Amino acid sequence: MNDTVLYLIRHADSCPSSNFNIITLSDDENLIDAKNILSVSGEVKSKALADLPELKNLDAVYSSSYVRALGTAKYIASNNNTIINIDERLNERKVGKLGKMSVNEFETMQMKDFDFKLNNGESLNETKKRVVEAIKNILMYEPGGRVAVVMHATAITCLMSAWCKVGYNFDGQTILSYEEEPIIDGEWTSPQMFEVVFDGMEVKSIKKVDLKLK
Repeated sequence: MNDTVLYLIRHADSCPSSNFNIITLSDDENLIDAKNILSVSGEVKSKALADLPELKNLDAVYSSSYVRALGTAKYIASNNNTIINIDERLNERKVGKLGKMSVNEFETMQMKDFDFKLNNGESLNETKKRVVEAIKNILMYEPGGRVAVVMHATAITCLMSAWCKVGYNFDGQTILSYEEEPIIDGEWTSPQMFEVVFDGMEVKSIKKVDLKLK
């Protein structure tokens, strides 16, 4: 059987919250985040991303249920004349209720303790468990295939921690390395892509794909 190749993709740019004035909305913070759309530049980058040679002749496209992930995946699916398989296990880590805690403080706490979580939120270990299960299912359903999986930065970090060595830079940002090569160095772009090659359920190689989008 041929190797299975997964392209793990972080969605393109989403609209910052400063672009919106919410007059009335009953959704909680997690649902508001899930509904965030791609920015205009994010739409442009998503189209360019879908034209990359790595994302041609795919066998399947998977995405989280978040709007910005689906917005990125739609161009990839269209170019490959296929559907988008939506799996909410690929969703971003649920932050929960921050209260007086800043986002930076929260993320620092979680990176130091993968079991830390807020009310109505998820820990990194909980996120890792469900994302790993989703990837195992994809490997079962798409053996020997080439598959795009559109998801999110923290979810990808949690997943990669199952295969990579975890460390931290001087700024406290997470560094993940595979066979001594840095894969995630604390800095993220939108979009961002990683190629993971599997022999059955076992990882053979991981590399960060250098995106040169026009």
